[in-house]
Amino acid sequence: MPDFDNFKKAVLGPGEPRRVPQFDGTVAEDHKRRLLRRPLRGLEDEVDFCMAAGYDYVPLSIGFRQTIRGEREGIMGTSRLETRLLKPVEAQYDPRDSTKRTRLWAEEGSGVICDRASLEAFPWPDPDDAYPYHTVQRLGELLPAGAKAIINVGYIFTAPWMLMGLTDFCVAVASDDPLVRQLIDRVGRIQLRVVENLLQFDSVGAIRMPDDLAHTGGTLVRPTFLRQTVFPWHERIGDLVRSKGLLYLFHSDGRLYDVLDDLLACGYHALHPCEPASMDIVQLKRRYGDRLCLMGNINLDRTLCLGTPEEVEEEVRLRIRTVAPGGRYCCGSSNSVPEYVPFENYMAMLRAIRRYGVYPIRID
Repeated sequence: MPDFDNFKKAVLGPGEPRRVPQFDGTVAEDHKRRLLRRPLRGLEDEVDFCMAAGYDYVPLSIGFRQTIRGEREGIMGTSRLETRLLKPVEAQYDPRDSTKRTRLWAEEGSGVICDRASLEAFPWPDPDDAYPYHTVQRLGELLPAGAKAIINVGYIFTAPWMLMGLTDFCVAVASDDPLVRQLIDRVGRIQLRVVENLLQFDSVGAIRMPDDLAHTGGTLVRPTFLRQTVFPWHERIGDLVRSKGLLYLFHSDGRLYDVLDDLLACGYHALHPCEPASMDIVQLKRRYGDRLCLMGNINLDRTLCLGTPEEVEEEVRLRIRTVAPGGRYCCGSSNSVPEYVPFENYMAMLRAIRRYGVYPIRID
C-alpha cells in the first residue's frame, strides 16, 4: 500500500522512516505497459502503474515545462517524448493544441528568442488557463488512501536556454545581455503563478523542480549568475511550497558541489538524482545528510542499462547499506528509467529496494 507519510518522513527526517521509499522521475511507457500487462490509455492507468510498482506517489508535469516539451496532459513518461517532432518551436505554437509539436531540445546555436522583439512575439501561455489543472483535480479523485501527487514544474533555467539556443544563451550570459534576465524573469513569473495554482489542490504532496544546471564537470554557467537570476525564483517558489507544509524537491544532473548551499538556501528538502559520474553520494551524505534528502544514484550509465539483474540488486543493496542509515534517502535510478533499461533490471531494482530497504538497515 502507498505510504506518502513514510515518504515524507524519509525526506524530512529527523530519524528513520519505516522503509526506504522508491523514487524515479520518469519511467518508460513500455515498462509501464509490461508491468500492467495492458496498454496505458489515461490517468487511471498511470495511477494503477505507480501503485503496482510500489511508488507512494503519482507524478504529473504542469507548467512551462509542458510548453517546451509539448506535453499536453502532463503524464510523465520517457518513450512518449520520442514520438514528438524535433523541430524548432513555431511562432503559432499553442500548448493546448495537440496538432502542434515542439522540439525537445534547443538548437545548439540559435533558438526562437534572439532579441526583445522575438521575446515579446513569443506566444507566452497564461498560467491560469493554459495548463491542465483539471488533471490534478482528477488525479486527486483517483489516488488511493496514502498516496499523493508529485508535480513537476521546474525549467526556470532550462527553458530560457532552450528558447535562445545554448550557444547564444551562453554568449549572452558572458556579455551580460539584459535579454537573458528578461527571459528568465518572464519564465519565473509564469512558474510562480503555476505553483500558486497547484497549491490549491489537497492531493499535491510535493513540488519537484527539474532544472538541469550542470554537466559532469560543473555548472553550465558561473554560480554567481545563477545566484543573481535563477535561484531567487527557486527561493520564492520554495517559500510558497514550504508555507503549505509540502515537500520541495530539486532535480539536476551534473556536478553541483558549487551550488549545494545555494539550493539549501532556496528551501529544497531533497536532491535528485545524485549522478554517480558527477558526485560521490557517500560524501554528500556525510556533508549534507542532516539537512538534505538524497534521491536516486543507481547507475543508469552502466548498471541499470548494461548490468545483470544480480548486479542491479547488489548495487541497490550497497547503496542502501551506505546511504540509507539515519534516513533521508530515497532509492532509484540516477536519472530516469528509459526504454533502453532492460525491464528485468528495472524490476530487479524495485525488488531489491523492497528487500533491503526495511529499517533498521543491516550494514553487515
